Amino acid sequence: MRSRAAVLAAAMALGVLGAPSPAWALPPDTWLVAFASNRGDAGELPLLYAERDAQQLAEVLQAHGGVSPRRTIVLGAARVEEVRDTLHEVNARIREAGGGRPTALVVFYSGHADAEALHLGGTRLRVEELESVVRGSAATVRLLVIDACRSGAITRVKGVQPAPEFEMKLQGEVTAEGLAIVTSSAAGESSQESDQLRGSFFTHHLVNALRGAGDQDQDHRVTLAEVYAYTYAQTLRSSGRTAALQHPTYSYDVKGKGELVMSQPSAAQGRGGWLRLAEPTTYVITEGREGGPVAAEVAPPRAATLLALPEGAYFVQERLPSEYREYEVRVASGREVALASLPHRAVRYDQLVRRRGGEKAHLHGLMLLAGGRGAALEGETVPFNLLAGYTLDLPWLSVSARLRAATASSRGLEELLPGRHEELGAGVLVQPFAVDFPIASVGLGLMAEAVLHRQTFAGVRDAPDRLSLGASFGGLLSVERHLYRGVALRVEASPLTLFFRKAAPPEQGGSVLATPFTWWAAGGLVWRL
Repeated sequence: MRSRAAVLAAAMALGVLGAPSPAWALPPDTWLVAFASNRGDAGELPLLYAERDAQQLAEVLQAHGGVSPRRTIVLGAARVEEVRDTLHEVNARIREAGGGRPTALVVFYSGHADAEALHLGGTRLRVEELESVVRGSAATVRLLVIDACRSGAITRVKGVQPAPEFEMKLQGEVTAEGLAIVTSSAAGESSQESDQLRGSFFTHHLVNALRGAGDQDQDHRVTLAEVYAYTYAQTLRSSGRTAALQHPTYSYDVKGKGELVMSQPSAAQGRGGWLRLAEPTTYVITEGREGGPVAAEVAPPRAATLLALPEGAYFVQERLPSEYREYEVRVASGREVALASLPHRAVRYDQLVRRRGGEKAHLHGLMLLAGGRGAALEGETVPFNLLAGYTLDLPWLSVSARLRAATASSRGLEELLPGRHEELGAGVLVQPFAVDFPIASVGLGLMAEAVLHRQTFAGVRDAPDRLSLGASFGGLLSVERHLYRGVALRVEASPLTLFFRKAAPPEQGGSVLATPFTWWAAGGLVWRL
């Protein structure tokens, strides 16, 4: 089991989720002990980011939660005796401070574990002992956060063998204000770390919630309820891309009511600034340039969310329903920059599919076109055509299935046999070649169609209706201009050869194969889903 919300538990310890209630900040006398070990027992796959996660959590609580660096202890490559001595020393200082002032103790662990103990570089700390030390602290609020996982192929999971998740039940009377326990996954689940995020799913989203991504009501204060709601949803989403889902959990037993403010991103300390995000969608923020290390992957609940970031240059990718928008951003210390005010480059998903980039291997779409085609018969008007289609964009080509209906009138011989020519066609268009320009995309392809022809007559002479099967073939040039979201304006044209049987001259009788060479042109909309 993996628990990553040292801050998360804090708010829970002082309040309940639900109706509006008083807000409380972490007390000035808050102690944070964050310990971690990338190494577990012999034979366990070493982790890469457990110690980094502990450091990041400490940094965000200092910068945005008001925790003093003098009361922050981070132990990397920790061993049992070092952790045990540190916790006893911190508890002694909390008892000595006394004086009736509110105090808090936050204990965070990241690393390997099983159902009985934490694995610290070949040594073991029993879960029961750790819980007892935290529970017995004289701190007003006591928070225990445990992060322990196992290993998989795509993501790295803490631990080497499946084991029951350790259950920590609060028993008996809870002294002072209470104790809270937060975990990053439910019983029986693995908690995972990601090479792309350079950390665990849970801690990554927790840290960004504290930076402002979780500020649901946009009051520039992130409460535990907001942190937990955001982190739960984003951890579940991220783990949904892997073989196993991960559901963060918490348990708490506290007295009193109110919500603890875990961070105030707008009042960040140190060399940092703020990025005002745009729409409530997913943003991938990398350090320095495109393809750089991922600094944050966030999905704010509302538009114009304020996100606190360290000073520096960033590349931001905004993932909208139909396109990426890419920005180059400079965050200056003490300054706010609005993403919507910056120039951007838009890259549509259909273009990414053709370039074999991005996460999507294909893209579906619908099209509706209206157009005309050269007359098939002498004396016939240009037929009006209505075409509906389904498109599938693949990395190497685009394929469309198309249904077409057309109607045209004819005067007949010496205008004695006027009639109507109706067509129903079903065809396919294959476009293996497309070039994306800044203003439009140009494609070349081949289309083929099977056609049912029907002629009806309404002149002074009686004539039976005629039915005939035919076909058409041609090369096609298309131009598409993106309009909004997934909607694009499409214009296409083609030289076309028709094949159908028509009545032979009276002196010959019967029918003959007609192969007129003509044209096709249409325009309308394409909506890629």
